[in-house]
Amino acid sequence: MIITLSIEIIHRYFSGIFKIMKSTLKIIRFLLIMCGVFCAETDEVKSVMEGDSVTLNPDLTQIKGIVLLLWRFGDKGSTVAQIDGDEILYEDAEIFKDRLQLDQSGSLTIKNTRTKHTGLYEAEISHNTGTIYIKFRVTVYESPSVIDAGEADMKLTEGDPVALHVPQLYGDELIVWRFGDKGKLIAKHDIEAKSSQLYDGTDERFRNRLKLDNQTGSLIITNTRTTDSGLYQVKISSNKQTLYQNYFVTVRGE
Repeated sequence: MIITLSIEIIHRYFSGIFKIMKSTLKIIRFLLIMCGVFCAETDEVKSVMEGDSVTLNPDLTQIKGIVLLLWRFGDKGSTVAQIDGDEILYEDAEIFKDRLQLDQSGSLTIKNTRTKHTGLYEAEISHNTGTIYIKFRVTVYESPSVIDAGEADMKLTEGDPVALHVPQLYGDELIVWRFGDKGKLIAKHDIEAKSSQLYDGTDERFRNRLKLDNQTGSLIITNTRTTDSGLYQVKISSNKQTLYQNYFVTVRGE
Protein backbone atom coordinates (compact mmCIF):
# COMPACT_ATOMS: atom_id res chain seq x y z
CA MET A 1 0.00 0.00 0.00
CA ILE A 2 2.87 2.34 0.81
CA ILE A 3 4.44 1.66 -2.63
CA THR A 4 1.12 2.33 -4.38
CA LEU A 5 0.74 5.60 -2.50
CA SER A 6 4.30 6.68 -3.42
CA ILE A 7 3.70 5.98 -7.12
CA GLU A 8 0.49 8.00 -7.00
CA ILE A 9 2.31 10.92 -5.37
CA ILE A 10 5.06 10.81 -8.01
CA HIS A 11 2.45 10.66 -10.79
CA ARG A 12 0.62 13.69 -9.40
CA TYR A 13 3.94 15.56 -9.03
CA PHE A 14 4.98 15.10 -12.66
CA SER A 15 1.45 15.77 -13.88
CA GLY A 16 1.61 19.11 -12.12
CA ILE A 17 4.93 19.92 -13.78
CA PHE A 18 3.56 19.09 -17.25
CA LYS A 19 0.53 21.30 -16.64
CA ILE A 20 2.78 24.19 -15.63
CA MET A 21 4.92 23.71 -18.78
CA LYS A 22 1.85 23.67 -21.02
CA SER A 23 0.54 26.81 -19.37
CA THR A 24 3.90 28.53 -19.84
CA LEU A 25 3.99 27.62 -23.54
CA LYS A 26 0.47 28.95 -24.00
CA ILE A 27 1.42 32.21 -22.33
CA ILE A 28 4.52 32.60 -24.53
CA ARG A 29 2.50 31.84 -27.67
CA PHE A 30 -0.16 34.33 -26.58
CA LEU A 31 2.43 37.05 -26.01
CA LEU A 32 3.96 36.46 -29.43
CA ILE A 33 0.56 36.73 -31.06
CA MET A 34 -0.24 39.90 -29.11
CA CYS A 35 3.11 41.41 -30.10
CA GLY A 36 2.63 40.26 -33.67
CA VAL A 37 6.20 39.06 -34.00
CA PHE A 38 7.03 36.05 -36.15
CA CYS A 39 10.37 34.75 -37.43
CA ALA A 40 10.73 32.24 -40.23
CA GLU A 41 11.95 28.98 -38.73
CA THR A 42 14.19 28.14 -41.67
CA ASP A 43 16.00 30.34 -44.19
CA GLU A 44 15.24 29.89 -47.87
CA VAL A 45 18.46 29.15 -49.76
CA LYS A 46 19.19 30.56 -53.22
CA SER A 47 22.20 29.69 -55.38
CA VAL A 48 23.12 31.50 -58.61
CA MET A 49 26.08 31.89 -60.92
CA GLU A 50 28.07 35.12 -60.98
CA GLY A 51 26.56 37.52 -63.50
CA ASP A 52 23.03 36.08 -63.24
CA SER A 53 20.05 37.62 -61.44
CA VAL A 54 18.27 36.28 -58.35
CA THR A 55 14.82 37.16 -57.02
CA LEU A 56 13.86 36.91 -53.35
CA ASN A 57 10.10 36.58 -52.92
CA PRO A 58 8.79 36.75 -49.33
CA ASP A 59 5.21 35.92 -50.51
CA LEU A 60 3.15 38.56 -48.74
CA THR A 61 -0.22 37.44 -50.12
CA GLN A 62 -1.45 36.29 -46.69
CA ILE A 63 -0.29 39.40 -44.83
CA LYS A 64 -2.85 42.22 -44.53
CA GLY A 65 -2.31 45.87 -43.80
CA ILE A 66 1.41 46.14 -44.61
CA VAL A 67 2.76 49.50 -43.49
CA LEU A 68 6.51 49.19 -44.06
CA LEU A 69 8.82 46.60 -45.65
CA LEU A 70 12.59 46.77 -45.11
CA TRP A 71 15.13 44.63 -46.95
CA ARG A 72 18.36 44.15 -45.02
CA PHE A 73 21.66 42.57 -46.06
CA GLY A 74 24.60 41.06 -44.19
CA ASP A 75 25.26 40.06 -40.61
CA LYS A 76 24.89 43.70 -39.52
CA GLY A 77 21.47 43.92 -41.18
CA SER A 78 22.08 47.10 -43.18
CA THR A 79 18.95 48.36 -44.95
CA VAL A 80 19.36 48.32 -48.75
CA ALA A 81 15.77 48.88 -49.97
CA GLN A 82 12.31 49.53 -48.59
CA ILE A 83 8.65 50.01 -49.38
CA ASP A 84 7.07 52.79 -47.33
CA GLY A 85 3.39 52.92 -48.25
CA ASP A 86 3.34 53.26 -52.04
CA GLU A 87 6.91 54.58 -52.23
CA ILE A 88 9.90 52.39 -53.10
CA LEU A 89 13.26 53.62 -51.81
CA TYR A 90 16.85 52.39 -52.22
CA GLU A 91 19.76 53.06 -49.92
CA ASP A 92 23.02 54.34 -51.40
CA ALA A 93 24.89 51.05 -50.94
CA GLU A 94 27.95 50.89 -53.20
CA ILE A 95 27.98 47.10 -53.17
CA PHE A 96 24.56 47.06 -54.91
CA LYS A 97 25.08 49.98 -57.29
CA ASP A 98 22.17 49.98 -59.82
CA ARG A 99 21.59 46.27 -59.17
CA LEU A 100 18.48 46.21 -56.97
CA GLN A 101 14.90 46.10 -58.20
CA LEU A 102 12.08 46.08 -55.65
CA ASP A 103 8.41 45.88 -56.67
CA GLN A 104 5.20 46.46 -54.76
CA SER A 105 4.77 42.71 -54.23
CA GLY A 106 7.82 42.87 -51.92
CA SER A 107 10.06 40.80 -54.22
CA LEU A 108 13.67 41.93 -54.37
CA THR A 109 15.78 41.20 -57.46
CA ILE A 110 19.57 41.49 -57.49
CA LYS A 111 20.85 41.85 -61.05
CA ASN A 112 24.29 41.09 -62.45
CA THR A 113 25.41 39.39 -59.22
CA ARG A 114 28.95 39.07 -57.92
CA THR A 115 30.40 36.71 -55.34
CA LYS A 116 30.42 39.66 -52.89
CA HIS A 117 26.60 39.54 -52.90
CA THR A 118 26.70 36.20 -51.10
CA GLY A 119 25.13 36.45 -47.66
CA LEU A 120 21.99 36.83 -45.55
CA TYR A 121 19.02 38.84 -46.81
CA GLU A 122 16.15 39.60 -44.44
CA ALA A 123 12.74 41.07 -45.16
CA GLU A 124 11.24 42.92 -42.18
CA ILE A 125 7.52 43.40 -42.74
CA SER A 126 5.62 45.71 -40.40
CA HIS A 127 1.83 45.33 -40.61
CA ASN A 128 -1.23 46.39 -38.64
CA THR A 129 -0.81 43.78 -35.92
CA GLY A 130 2.95 43.37 -35.68
CA THR A 131 6.17 42.51 -37.49
CA ILE A 132 7.29 39.51 -39.53
CA TYR A 133 10.87 38.54 -40.43
CA ILE A 134 11.63 36.36 -43.46
CA LYS A 135 15.22 35.33 -44.24
CA PHE A 136 17.00 34.24 -47.41
CA ARG A 137 20.55 32.97 -47.78
CA VAL A 138 22.10 33.66 -51.16
CA THR A 139 25.26 32.08 -52.53
CA VAL A 140 26.81 33.44 -55.72
CA TYR A 141 29.26 31.09 -57.42
CA GLU A 142 31.79 31.88 -60.12
CA SER A 143 30.18 31.38 -63.50
CA PRO A 144 30.91 28.03 -65.19
CA SER A 145 31.71 27.67 -68.86
CA VAL A 146 28.80 28.19 -71.24
CA ILE A 147 28.75 27.57 -74.98
CA ASP A 148 26.30 29.94 -76.62
CA ALA A 149 25.65 32.81 -79.06
CA GLY A 150 28.15 34.17 -81.57
CA GLU A 151 31.20 32.34 -82.84
CA ALA A 152 34.33 33.41 -84.68
CA ASP A 153 37.19 31.48 -86.30
CA MET A 154 40.68 32.92 -86.01
CA LYS A 155 43.77 31.52 -87.73
CA LEU A 156 47.28 32.81 -87.20
CA THR A 157 50.90 31.82 -87.36
CA GLU A 158 52.87 30.71 -84.32
CA GLY A 159 54.58 33.64 -82.63
CA ASP A 160 51.98 36.22 -83.65
CA PRO A 161 49.85 37.94 -80.98
CA VAL A 162 46.06 37.67 -81.06
CA ALA A 163 43.37 39.83 -79.46
CA LEU A 164 39.97 38.37 -78.63
CA HIS A 165 37.49 41.23 -78.40
CA VAL A 166 34.17 41.58 -76.55
CA PRO A 167 30.95 43.29 -77.73
CA GLN A 168 29.84 46.79 -76.76
CA LEU A 169 30.21 47.61 -73.07
CA TYR A 170 28.06 49.74 -70.73
CA GLY A 171 30.48 50.19 -67.86
CA ASP A 172 29.38 47.69 -65.21
CA GLU A 173 30.24 44.40 -66.89
CA LEU A 174 31.82 41.33 -65.43
CA ILE A 175 33.90 39.63 -68.14
CA VAL A 176 34.95 36.01 -67.65
CA TRP A 177 37.31 34.25 -70.08
CA ARG A 178 37.59 30.44 -70.26
CA PHE A 179 39.60 28.07 -72.43
CA GLY A 180 39.18 24.53 -73.71
CA ASP A 181 36.38 21.98 -73.71
CA LYS A 182 36.44 21.88 -69.91
CA GLY A 183 36.04 25.65 -69.67
CA LYS A 184 39.13 26.35 -67.55
CA LEU A 185 39.05 29.88 -66.08
CA ILE A 186 41.97 31.92 -67.45
CA ALA A 187 40.99 35.56 -66.87
CA LYS A 188 38.37 37.78 -65.22
CA HIS A 189 37.78 41.52 -65.51
CA ASP A 190 35.29 43.52 -63.44
CA ILE A 191 34.89 46.89 -65.15
CA GLU A 192 32.77 48.39 -62.37
CA ALA A 193 35.29 47.45 -59.67
CA LYS A 194 38.21 48.27 -61.99
CA SER A 195 39.89 44.98 -61.14
CA SER A 196 41.47 42.32 -63.33
CA GLN A 197 42.83 38.89 -62.57
CA LEU A 198 44.73 36.41 -64.72
CA TYR A 199 44.76 32.69 -64.01
CA ASP A 200 47.62 31.78 -66.33
CA GLY A 201 49.43 30.13 -63.44
CA THR A 202 46.83 27.35 -63.39
CA ASP A 203 47.77 26.35 -66.94
CA GLU A 204 51.48 26.46 -67.69
CA ARG A 205 50.88 26.87 -71.42
CA PHE A 206 49.80 30.52 -70.90
CA ARG A 207 52.29 31.57 -68.25
CA ASN A 208 53.24 35.28 -68.67
CA ARG A 209 51.57 35.44 -72.09
CA LEU A 210 48.05 36.64 -71.22
CA LYS A 211 46.99 40.27 -70.97
CA LEU A 212 43.65 42.00 -70.34
CA ASP A 213 42.69 45.34 -71.82
CA ASN A 214 41.57 47.39 -68.80
CA GLN A 215 39.18 49.46 -70.91
CA THR A 216 37.45 46.79 -72.99
CA GLY A 217 38.13 43.51 -71.22
CA SER A 218 39.58 42.04 -74.42
CA LEU A 219 41.97 39.14 -73.96
CA ILE A 220 45.39 39.32 -75.61
CA ILE A 221 47.67 36.32 -76.09
CA THR A 222 51.25 37.20 -76.92
CA ASN A 223 53.86 34.99 -78.61
CA THR A 224 51.25 32.39 -79.53
CA ARG A 225 52.03 28.68 -79.73
CA THR A 226 50.33 25.77 -81.41
CA THR A 227 49.21 24.59 -77.97
CA ASP A 228 47.10 27.77 -77.72
CA SER A 229 44.74 26.39 -80.36
CA GLY A 230 41.24 25.69 -79.12
CA LEU A 231 37.97 27.18 -77.93
CA TYR A 232 37.94 30.47 -76.01
CA GLN A 233 34.67 31.44 -74.34
CA VAL A 234 33.78 34.82 -72.88
CA LYS A 235 30.74 35.69 -70.80
CA ILE A 236 29.85 39.39 -70.52
CA SER A 237 27.35 40.10 -67.74
CA SER A 238 25.81 43.52 -67.09
CA ASN A 239 22.69 44.99 -65.53
CA LYS A 240 21.22 45.26 -69.02
CA GLN A 241 22.01 41.86 -70.51
CA THR A 242 24.25 38.82 -70.58
CA LEU A 243 26.18 37.94 -73.73
CA TYR A 244 28.33 34.97 -74.72
CA GLN A 245 30.97 34.87 -77.44
CA ASN A 246 33.04 31.93 -78.66
CA TYR A 247 36.36 32.10 -80.49
CA PHE A 248 37.88 29.08 -82.22
CA VAL A 249 41.57 29.84 -82.48
CA THR A 250 43.98 27.86 -84.67
CA VAL A 251 47.71 28.55 -84.34
CA ARG A 252 49.75 27.05 -87.20
CA GLY A 253 53.45 26.28 -86.98
CA GLU A 254 55.86 28.37 -89.01
